[in-house]
Formats: sequence, structure tokens, C-alpha cells
Amino acid sequence: MQPEIPLSKHRLLRDGDLRETVDIGSTLFWRNDCQTEEVDKSLGAQFNGINLGDMTIAYLTFDSRVSIAPAEESQHLLVQSTLKGNGNTRNGRQSFNTMPNDIAVIDPSLPTRITFEPGCAHLVLKVTRRLIEGKLSELLRRQINDDLVFDVISPRGNTSHHAWFETMKYLCTFYDMPDQLLQSNRHVLQSQLDLTSCTLLTALKHNFSDRLADSRLVASPRHVRRACEYIESNIKFPISMGELCQVTDVTERTLQHGFKKHLGQTPSAFIRSRRLHHIHQALLSAEAHTNVSRVMWEYGVSNPGLWAKLYFRQYGCHPSATLNSRIN
Repeated sequence: MQPEIPLSKHRLLRDGDLRETVDIGSTLFWRNDCQTEEVDKSLGAQFNGINLGDMTIAYLTFDSRVSIAPAEESQHLLVQSTLKGNGNTRNGRQSFNTMPNDIAVIDPSLPTRITFEPGCAHLVLKVTRRLIEGKLSELLRRQINDDLVFDVISPRGNTSHHAWFETMKYLCTFYDMPDQLLQSNRHVLQSQLDLTSCTLLTALKHNFSDRLADSRLVASPRHVRRACEYIESNIKFPISMGELCQVTDVTERTLQHGFKKHLGQTPSAFIRSRRLHHIHQALLSAEAHTNVSRVMWEYGVSNPGLWAKLYFRQYGCHPSATLNSRIN
């Protein structure tokens, strides 16, 4: 994920023993049982972590073989990203060995045991079910009555893994920056909660994945779906209402009404939102030589100053902050 240790500015424990591991783990997550063969020795435990309310991010690694069994609870999900080394995770009836770049979504309401071999390191996200299920309901535009159930382990080589690791890298880098004022901004935090929950729901497989993929466009009439497809295919170019009317073969009034009814916004607002989304994703994956203006030019933006303000309104931070957190 990144060569440096994540959340190094938020070190909670270094070279800790068994008791310290249990104490820090209980503070960051909840009550847990920790077992090791090195009972009377230092485990070389290292904990870095930050509690952000609805989500907590933690980096864990040990020099010894350690097994952690969190107490069963139903209010959260744990997303475990393996950064290095090997281990084993058991969640309910499923048990699997872990290796670098594996992602597991753990349901703590089931019996769970996470085993670290020496040198194994996980980056773990604790997130409230309330946040994820609320975002899912918002994306589907209807109330969710069934339980949200993720596949515990994602297939290795899944291309969506990159999106999740890049999101976690962005968050860790952001909270290791010295700008405390920006980090305490509630609008910035909300944008990060939105980003994390949306990425989790779209990048990792669960029982609502198919419905989520089809939700908005399937429920929309053909001319709205066609307009959305055209916008997505031509997002790097200027798009006029005249073009949309031509490709959908409906009047501007009909198109405006369809967008407002089924997507909750005008065509121009939808174009702006999608363009900002693509700019945001490009900034998150930018190379070191890239600058904000170049990214915006690639997506048809001729007024970077205005769009920087629009970006701040949507994501709670300036595009330069996103770019700097990515390349530093």
C-alpha cells in the first residue's frame, strides 16, 4: 500500500507486551482476548490508530505470533487489509489464510479470531453498520429491510481492490499531515465518511451489489439512462443540453423533468457532479509530476479556480490537498 508505516503520527503502542496489546485493542475497538506463546516477553506489538467517530483506522503488527479474538458485537464491521506478512482469519464458519493485498470484511457478531504470524501487518477499519447501511439506503433510494452481508474474503486479483487500498492510503496520508485545522473540519470528515462508505459498498461484494449496480439507471426511463451513458462516455468534453436532447430524442423540458424526478438533480448538476467525481479519482491516483490544473484540463475544465470552489463544496477540501496527500 505504501512503504512508510501508516498513521505514524498516531502511534499508540510500540514494542508492547500482551497486557498493553489487550488494553490498546479494547480502547480502539472493543473488549478482546489476546493469546501468544510469548506470555512474559515483549511481543514487539505496534499499534497506530485514530478514532474518527463512525470509523476508526488502525495499523497493527507484531514480532511474535499473536492471536486476537474480539468479543462478539453487532454494531460494527471490520475491514481488514493485509499490508505485509501472513496470517489467518476465522469469522464464523469461514477460515482463510491471509497474504499481502488481501481484503476481508469481518462480521464481529460471529465468533472471530485473527492470527498474526511474526511480521504480519494489517490495516483495519472499524466502521458502524449504521453508516454503511444508511449510505446503501441513500444510494438505492429506498429503505433497506434485509441485513447487509459482505463476502468475507474478496477474490485475489480483484481489480476493485485497488480502489479500496487507494482510499485507505488517502485517509492515512491525510491524517499524517500536520494540518490539524483541516483535519478537525467536520465537512472534511463527512466527505471522508461518504468516500469510505461508497468505496466499501461499490468495491467489495455483498448481497446488495447487483441491486446497487442497477438501482438508479434501471429505475429511470430510457431517455434518462441514455443521457447518463452519454455523459459518462463524454465526461472529458463539454456537454450541452442540445447534445443531450439530440442523443435522447426528447425535449429539454422532458429531460429536465426526468433527471429531477429520478436522479434528484438537473442534467447540468449531474454533469458537474460526475466531472468532479472523475477529477477526484484522478487526483487520488495521480503521478508525482501531475498538477491540479492539468487534471482539470483533462476533464474539460477551463476555469480551475471556480471548479476548485465546487470541489471544496463537494469534498470538503481543496483539490490541491487531495493531490498533495496522494503524492507526498
